Amino acid sequence: MSNRQPEQNSLKPGKWIKSTCKMCLHSCNTRVHITDEGIINKIEGEPSSPSNNGRLCPKGNAAIMRHYDPTRFKTPLRRTNPNKGPGVDPKWEPISWDEAYDIVGRELKRTRDEDPRKLLPAINNFQKLFLWAWPAAFGSANFFSSVGNFCGGGYHPMNGFVHSAFAAANDVNYCNYWINNGGGDGFSSHLHTAAQANHVAKARIERNMRVVTVEPRLSIGGAKANEWVPIRPATDRQFALGLCHVLVYENLYDAKFLKKDTNAPYLVGPDGYFVRNENGDIYVWDAKDNCAKLWNDPTLKDFALEGVYEVNGVTCRPAFQRFKDILAECTPEQMSKVTTVPAETIRRIAREFAKAAQIGSFIEIEDRILPLRPAAYNYYRGAQGHKYSAMANQSFKLVNFLVGAIDTPGGHVGATLDDQMVEIRGGCGAITPGESGMMHANPHQLHPEVPFSFPPNEVHLMGYFPIGVDPGHLAQETLMNPEKYNLDYRPDTMLLCHSNPMWNISGSRKEWYKIMSGMRFIAAIDILPNESNEWADIILPAHDLLESWNMTMIEPPHHEGMCLRQPATPPIYDTRAEEEIFYELSKRIGILDIWNNILNYVNGFHQKPELLLEADRTYTDREIAERKGKLWNGKDLDWYIEHGHAVTPRRPDKWYRPWDGMRLHFYIEDILKARDDLKQKMEAADVPIRHQWSWGDYQPLPTPVPDPVLLEPAEYDMFAITFKDIQINFGESTSNPWIKDITYNDPVHTSVLINTATAASKGLQTGDVVRIQSPYGSIVARLATSQGVHPETVCVSNALTRVAIQHSGVRVGGGSFNDLLPANLENTDACSGQPETVAKVKLIKLTELPPELLAANSVYAGEKGRMH
Repeated sequence: MSNRQPEQNSLKPGKWIKSTCKMCLHSCNTRVHITDEGIINKIEGEPSSPSNNGRLCPKGNAAIMRHYDPTRFKTPLRRTNPNKGPGVDPKWEPISWDEAYDIVGRELKRTRDEDPRKLLPAINNFQKLFLWAWPAAFGSANFFSSVGNFCGGGYHPMNGFVHSAFAAANDVNYCNYWINNGGGDGFSSHLHTAAQANHVAKARIERNMRVVTVEPRLSIGGAKANEWVPIRPATDRQFALGLCHVLVYENLYDAKFLKKDTNAPYLVGPDGYFVRNENGDIYVWDAKDNCAKLWNDPTLKDFALEGVYEVNGVTCRPAFQRFKDILAECTPEQMSKVTTVPAETIRRIAREFAKAAQIGSFIEIEDRILPLRPAAYNYYRGAQGHKYSAMANQSFKLVNFLVGAIDTPGGHVGATLDDQMVEIRGGCGAITPGESGMMHANPHQLHPEVPFSFPPNEVHLMGYFPIGVDPGHLAQETLMNPEKYNLDYRPDTMLLCHSNPMWNISGSRKEWYKIMSGMRFIAAIDILPNESNEWADIILPAHDLLESWNMTMIEPPHHEGMCLRQPATPPIYDTRAEEEIFYELSKRIGILDIWNNILNYVNGFHQKPELLLEADRTYTDREIAERKGKLWNGKDLDWYIEHGHAVTPRRPDKWYRPWDGMRLHFYIEDILKARDDLKQKMEAADVPIRHQWSWGDYQPLPTPVPDPVLLEPAEYDMFAITFKDIQINFGESTSNPWIKDITYNDPVHTSVLINTATAASKGLQTGDVVRIQSPYGSIVARLATSQGVHPETVCVSNALTRVAIQHSGVRVGGGSFNDLLPANLENTDACSGQPETVAKVKLIKLTELPPELLAANSVYAGEKGRMH
């Protein structure tokens, strides 16, 4: 028998280069194999990266197919068909870059000279967040997209309030009891999926970490969890408040943490504000001396968390007592009626969670003695994407607060977007002291607060959301009703960059089409055709990820450090880097100096003067990438080309309690301050809609008030939700042949799912075609039945419903899920800007598949149109 070892023979001769993926928002490190003929034939995870440890998800592998997609935009294009509409052939005509720049520069300059607010931008390249700031250089604060607020409208500001961070994650290093609510972290979606799944799997194997998944659909995460808890959609906040009730009323909370490290003992008056002295210092109650003292009085013996007191004639109570009073109406029995989760399940999980948290235990890490709290509650869009989003997010945080598991080993920890420099927890996640011992609240994680204006300067009313994330969906509400919202201008120019708002924004497609039809000029910077750029007048084709330079750190959950993206091949078509495109447009419009000054700020170059961009020159994607690398660790580009990344495990002093010595916001008074400041400005400006504004959305503590979607008319007896798995995480997917091969061979993604018993009760069965009708719109789909679905839920894959586009590889489905959702103020959180992401619907059985779907969608190939 031969002793010869197996040999790798699947690759042609060639070379490997180190790079970084961009098939979703995040930045897994990769290595790319290029043959001697210059062909990319393999992409793998980079083994030297402690983040993804050589792992890569299906999307990352499929980057090859997007690189070589024959339908890529290959050269600048000019529209020759004056007619526009969904599915209308633009009849593109190739033109030169000089001509394209001339046209786009001329039209944008005309717009800026008339009124810069007339530009409606949608710039969504998340790995090059600095590009999002270009409209500020132009002079427009408009935002025409749902990126940021649809998935995390309340999530990002609340992380800023609690952690001074953009995102949050459970600490996989020490967590032993992991609750996932409405998110796929560690299993199927969201933060650095391939990396997270690797680390979560190890925690489960090596430490037997228990996972409890709370969601309406038995997802990949639910199927792999120790326990799946099916829940009625849009009731996750009530579930969390039920847990809090048990933790508080059964005395299962970490009183020492609440007293020492939070504002829970601060006294609150009847107006919701902290009780202060004449200098603005906040009072607490000393439970030993039975009197009020200032929060930092050296004679304080014990902070009272409970009770009702009087200070300077004001009746007040500690913030913790305020929450306890709310929780009196949140018993597991009461919350069970809302969520359908049995009361005994709520009680058991709360008790298990408290026991697993090991309240009172400590661990030593790098010469620091830290609280060890190996239990954490994690969540994302499915749990928090509702009208009362700010309250929902706070309710989940408070579960962690009560056991002392905020920013602790094993607990729920803030994940910064980009620290910029290795020495500090910097960027938007900077930790700074605030008043009366509290950490400074930092809800603005994507850009500074947009100032209030009336008439409003932004079509999405961002100036009315002082602590929110851009509610781009409200552009439909205001542009269709400009008199109601006192708009004194009308946008007529659109700039799209790696964005597909016709797909990603909630609200009626018909109304969005009217808005698109009203544009005088549309330019799009993109790689592939989609539902939005088919409306463009000019296409400016961009390099793909395998042809371009970048340096990024994009909200890694457990690691930090810059990741290099470098070209694997020269551009295979006549495309350009986004940096070059925006520089050329800036020169032609006359804003080059403004743009460079903004780039210096948003990239952090102002922190090291030697890295500052000069005002009067342009820079390449390579030059900007090199500066970002040097800012991080001082290394030049050659070092990054060799090493590929500077990724290391998250530095413990930046990861665990970076705010040590400050107090966290258990009670968020800043929300009331923002409310009252906005109310005062609206009153002073006599804003007509101020009396219809949802002032009740601004709460310093969450309440169990039901979201409006729960109160839709009774004829809508089901809840429609949308979901995604790893291969369609964060979009950029459904035209890719490899992704399609995975997705459309899975019945989960070719039919909408409903509970087997529910289907039988409605006379429905697998294979039936139904119209899913909400009060706002409808879609059509084929049904599949499953036991892994909450009885009141209709589950719609994010890959299933589509509308007509140019890309022949994208299967046309039964419409956009977002047609089911409202794009109005009534279903938007006035505090955070989060739109409702669940629809109340009814099912209408159809006897025929609509002809356009039968013809267009190969899922139904061979069908005659008549259902049996």
